[in-house]
Amino acid sequence: YPLTDEKMLYIKNHRSTPLASAEEKAECKGEDAKKNTITSCGPVEMKGIVGSDKRKYVLDCTRLTPRDANWVPKLHGGTGYWEDKLDDTNEVVPPSLNDDEWIMCVLRPELVTQYAEMKINNFLQERALKMKQASEDSKEVRNSEVSQDAAVGGITDTTDESKVEDKNKNVGESKDNLANAEEEYIRSLQYNVNVFLPSLRSIETIDKDAYDQLHKDEEEARELARHLWDTVMPALTKDIRLSSGNGLQIPADGKSLTEFIHQRGINCRYFGRLAELAQKEEQDDVAAEKAMENKDARLKLQRYKMPLSWLELLECEMVARAAKHVLDSYMREQGGVASAQPAQTIASFLSALVSIGEESAAETEIRMSNLRDALDEDDMNALTMCGAGGNGDAVRATVRGRADVWADIEREVGRRYRYTLCLYNGSNTKVKDALKNRALFTPLLRRICQRTGIRLVGKKYDVGGKCVCGGANSTSGRLTYSYPIAPVDILDILPLIKHAAAVSGETFVPCPFYGSAGSPSLHVLLSDAKAMYEHGHAHMNAGNLSLALEYSQEAASLYQRVVETPLHSQISRCLKLISAAHFHGDDHAHSIASAAKYLAVSVSLGGFDCAEALNAHISMANSLLTAGRVKQGLKHLRAMQFLMELMTGPNYSEISSTYYKIGAQYYECGRVDDALRFYKLAAACTNDDRMIGCIISRSTAMALVRVGKFKEAYEIEKKAYQSYTAFLGDEHDATKASLNAVMQFMQLAVEQGKVKAVQEQKLTEQKAADAVADQIIKADEDADEGKKKKKKSKKKKKKPAAVAAQDSEQSD
Repeated sequence: YPLTDEKMLYIKNHRSTPLASAEEKAECKGEDAKKNTITSCGPVEMKGIVGSDKRKYVLDCTRLTPRDANWVPKLHGGTGYWEDKLDDTNEVVPPSLNDDEWIMCVLRPELVTQYAEMKINNFLQERALKMKQASEDSKEVRNSEVSQDAAVGGITDTTDESKVEDKNKNVGESKDNLANAEEEYIRSLQYNVNVFLPSLRSIETIDKDAYDQLHKDEEEARELARHLWDTVMPALTKDIRLSSGNGLQIPADGKSLTEFIHQRGINCRYFGRLAELAQKEEQDDVAAEKAMENKDARLKLQRYKMPLSWLELLECEMVARAAKHVLDSYMREQGGVASAQPAQTIASFLSALVSIGEESAAETEIRMSNLRDALDEDDMNALTMCGAGGNGDAVRATVRGRADVWADIEREVGRRYRYTLCLYNGSNTKVKDALKNRALFTPLLRRICQRTGIRLVGKKYDVGGKCVCGGANSTSGRLTYSYPIAPVDILDILPLIKHAAAVSGETFVPCPFYGSAGSPSLHVLLSDAKAMYEHGHAHMNAGNLSLALEYSQEAASLYQRVVETPLHSQISRCLKLISAAHFHGDDHAHSIASAAKYLAVSVSLGGFDCAEALNAHISMANSLLTAGRVKQGLKHLRAMQFLMELMTGPNYSEISSTYYKIGAQYYECGRVDDALRFYKLAAACTNDDRMIGCIISRSTAMALVRVGKFKEAYEIEKKAYQSYTAFLGDEHDATKASLNAVMQFMQLAVEQGKVKAVQEQKLTEQKAADAVADQIIKADEDADEGKKKKKKSKKKKKKPAAVAAQDSEQSD
C-alpha cells in the first residue's frame, strides 16, 4: 500500500462495511472486472461507483490541480517562503504550516493555464530564433559554396545530385526533430495532482522510475508556486499602482475583489501576502515624499501612487472572512447553547467589530440619558428561544468583550492569511498612528453580513466609536442591551449555500425561504452562450462594434431563453457590453436604454450597493452626459460618489475623478461657485495619479480667475506647474501651457494688486479726509458749545445787578 503503517491502521479501525450484495461482490471479483478497466487522471483517492440508479459516479475528486507548494512545510518539500519570512516576535501567526486544512490548498486552474501558456510562448519564441539562426547558417553555407564554384569557373550543370538530396534530408530531419521536441515539451506541461501528499510511503524501493518522476513533478509544482509568489503577485501589485494610467478599475467590494484575483490565478489565502506588498509600496511613497521635501535626489517621486484603498479593501476582506469563522465557533461552543439567544451573541459580536473601544459605565449612562426612544423590554425578551441549543445543559452562552473578540479574529487572520492587521483594532500598540484612522467600519459591517447571511434593520449605526457588548450571563437569562447594534436590530439569519454551477467568484450566496431574483439556481452553465459572449468581448476589444453587438445580443437571448427571465448575472454583463458597443458607435439612445436595463438587472440581482450596480451607474452617467442630458447624468454621478464612499471608504481612487466630473459639468453650465466647491472636494480626496491632481488644480485656477481671485489662482497654478516640471519636464506642452498660465495669472494678480492698492490708498485718503472733516466739525461744535456756555454765564452775571436796581427803586 502507498500509505504508511500508521495511516493504514487508522483506516482499518475506521473502515465502514460496504452494503453490496453477494452477487455484486462476485461480479466485482470476476475476470470481466479486470478486463473492463480504464486509465484515469486524477487524485489517488478518487473512486468510481455504480449507484442504485445504475449510473456511474466519480467521487472524492478533491483536486484537479497540484497542491500549492507555498503552503507545504519546507521539511515536506515546500518552497519555505512562509517559514523564511516568519518573525519570532509575532504571536498571531503560527510558526508552522502543519495544519490539516492546508492539505486542500491547491493552485487555481487559471494560474496553471497562464503558466503553461507563458512557457509555450517562450518555447515557440526560442524555436523561432533557432530556426531563424539555422536558416541564416544554411544561407551562409550556400553563399560560401556559390562563391567557391564561381572561383573555379562558375556553377555548371554537373551539380552533385546526392549533395542536394543530403541537404533536403537534413532539413526534413530537423523539422521532424522540432516537431518531436514540441510534442515532448507539451507533454512536460502535464502537472501531477498527487504531489506533496502527507502520510505516503516512499516508493523508491518499489519503482525507481516512478520515484524519480514524482520528484520531477514536485519540482515542477514548486516552480509553479514560486512563479505565483515571485512574479504573479508582484505584477498584480504593480498593476494596481498603475491602475490610473492603464485603465484598470480597482475592485469596489469583497465580491469583486475575489473575482479579480481569481482571474489572475491567485487564491484568497494570499490576501496577507498582497497586503504586505501594498504596505511596502505605501512606505516607499512616504519615503519618496519625505526625500522630496528634504531635496534628497536618491529617491525619485513616482507619478503614480499606491492606492490606499487597496490595502484597506484587503484587510476588510480578511477581517470579514475571519469573523465568519470566529462567529461560527461562538455559535457552536458548549453544544450550541448560543442558539438559544442568537440575537444577543450576534449583536454583541458585531458591536465589538465596528468599534474602537468599550464604553465606561459613566459614558454609557450619559449616552443613555440622551436617548429619545428606549428599547422595549418585551421586544428584547421575545428574542430568547426557550429550549433551543445547549443539548439540555444549564450552561449559558458566553458573550465576550471587545478585546476577546478582536484577539480571536487576529489569531484567525494570522492562521489563515499569515498576516498581522495594521488598520483594525486601534487598541493594538503595533498599529502605527498614520494607519489608525483608515479602518472601514461600514464596509466591514456590510461585508460580514454578506459572508454570514445576517440581515440588519436598515438605519444609521454609530460605527467607529465606542461599544457596549451586552452579556447574556445573568441569572434571569434575559437579553441585555448592546451598542451600537442591539439584539432587536437583528432581523434574520439566512443560510448560505454553494451551487455547483456558480459562475462568479462569490460561490456562497444567501438562500431565502421565499422566491428571490438572486436565486443560485439561475447560475447555469451554457457553453454556447458563454462562447458567444467571449467572442463579442474579443470583437469589442478589436474595434469591430457591429460583430460585438451581434454576438452580445445573441448571448443575452440564449441565456434568457434558458432561464426564462432577464435576471441572470451573465445577462447583465451582456447588457453592459451592448451598451458599450452602442456608446462607441455614437448611438446614444440605444446606449442609454441598454445601460438602464443593465442597471435594473444589476440592482435586482445584487442590490443597489453591489459592484455591478456601481458599474451600471458609470455607464448611465457616461451615456447621458455624452448625449447632452446633463441633469440626469449628474444624478448618476452623485449615485456613483455615494456608492464608492459607502462600499470602499473615502480613499477610493475614483472618488476624486467623480467630484471633478461633477465640477466640470457645473463649470460648463456657468455655475462657477458650485464648480469651485466640487473642485475643492476633488482636490481634498486621495488621488493616485499626480497628473490628475494637476488637471484638477488647473481647472480650479481657471474657475478662480472667473470669479476674480487671481492671487489664489496663481498659487494653485504654480503648484500644478511644479508637478508638471517634475514629472513631464520643461519641454512638454502641458508644462509650457501651465507656465504661460502662471505668467498670465501673475500679471493679472499684480494688476489686481495695483488696482487694489490704489483703491486702498484712495480709501485711506478718503478715511483721512473724513477724519479731518470730523475733527473740524467736532472743533466747530465744541466752539459753538463754548460760545453758548459763555452767553449763559453772562446772563447769569447780569441778572443779579438788575434785581438790585429794582430793589433800590422800590425802597425809594
